Amino acid sequence: MNKLNIKEYKTKGGEVRYILRGAYIGTDVLTGKQVKTYVRGRTKTGVKNELERLKNDFKKNGCAKRKSSLNTFSEVAESFFEFYKLQQKIGSVKQMRANLDTYSLPAFGNKRISKITTAQIQKQVILWAKNAAEPLEGKQKRTQGKGKDYKLQFNVINRIFQHAFSLGMIDFNPCQSVIIPQIKIDKATKQLKFYTKMELETLFSHVRSLPSGKWSTEYFQALLRLLVASGLRIGEAMALSWSDIDLDKQTISISKTTVQRTTIQDTPKTNKSTRQITIDPKANATLKHWFFYQKKHFMSLGNPHQPLVFPTWQGNVMDYHSLAYRLKKIETEAKLPLLSFHGFRHSHASLCLNAGMTYKVIQERLGHSTLQMTMDLYSHLEPEKKNKELELFTKYAKYAKYANF
Repeated sequence: MNKLNIKEYKTKGGEVRYILRGAYIGTDVLTGKQVKTYVRGRTKTGVKNELERLKNDFKKNGCAKRKSSLNTFSEVAESFFEFYKLQQKIGSVKQMRANLDTYSLPAFGNKRISKITTAQIQKQVILWAKNAAEPLEGKQKRTQGKGKDYKLQFNVINRIFQHAFSLGMIDFNPCQSVIIPQIKIDKATKQLKFYTKMELETLFSHVRSLPSGKWSTEYFQALLRLLVASGLRIGEAMALSWSDIDLDKQTISISKTTVQRTTIQDTPKTNKSTRQITIDPKANATLKHWFFYQKKHFMSLGNPHQPLVFPTWQGNVMDYHSLAYRLKKIETEAKLPLLSFHGFRHSHASLCLNAGMTYKVIQERLGHSTLQMTMDLYSHLEPEKKNKELELFTKYAKYAKYANF
């Protein structure tokens, strides 16, 4: 081994240091050129050890590390986001964008990603956890930037650091040593709004009294009847095509939804949301009437093959937000509590429960990802069923041989 020309020098503070200039560490496999660098250390042995480390790193990589144009956390986060968009549904992309803008970027945005430490990340995660643990004190909604999903927020920055590691920008992911606090979170008590059987009768009685033959009347009569009969999400209803409905078998196949108001996404909200359900004869007859009414309308516009079940009157994808005013007007005229379109999904669940359907069947009809979700949401919406069960118990207890209670 050639003797290394390590030279001594002094710092501005007068301390002795050692340097090796022009140290050869390898030949770049990409350019074919020899790569040389300088090595500093407190001792000659320290210089030699650092030189060996550089040679080993170079041998492992096969080339010198290139300077990346991505330096700050925000730059790497945007690079990660561009990659994320290629793989995810529009709804997930929108949620990720909101998470980046609300949590990740304000916390680490302008910091150099290679300088962010585990301790800094740990401190931020603890802050997010503290915000999540704050009592709601009767509020139904949390303050923006103080969400309860602190574990999700950590997961996002972990993925960004992993992205940086994959690009060779950092030598290790500092998130790997972070300890996630386990805290109790005060959950908002959501009051599910739905119509009872009697309220639905009042609603449809009012809709039937509206001037017949008008586009808006026929449209809402078909839409509301379908929502109550099926429990579809409003986005799923807006994405329905006539090819999804079998009027002879009284079935509907759900495999799409709308996102960003007027974009049809060819996959629904979750994997379980892809389903086929049956509807009752009255809802089926209403849809059949709507089919012929709509067919006649679009034939007059020169568009007889318009495929959507609930389009705009010109035949475009309907933005259901624009229907909210009309729904509110109908409910007000019928002297009913104001309900959103999602409330009709809850109304369907209530009707199913009180009709005696099992939670498993209701889960399949609604397209919930788990049975537990269905039970957690709707177990309190079955007063009629509970009354019937109480009647059965009372009848049994009254005639039981030893029932003297």
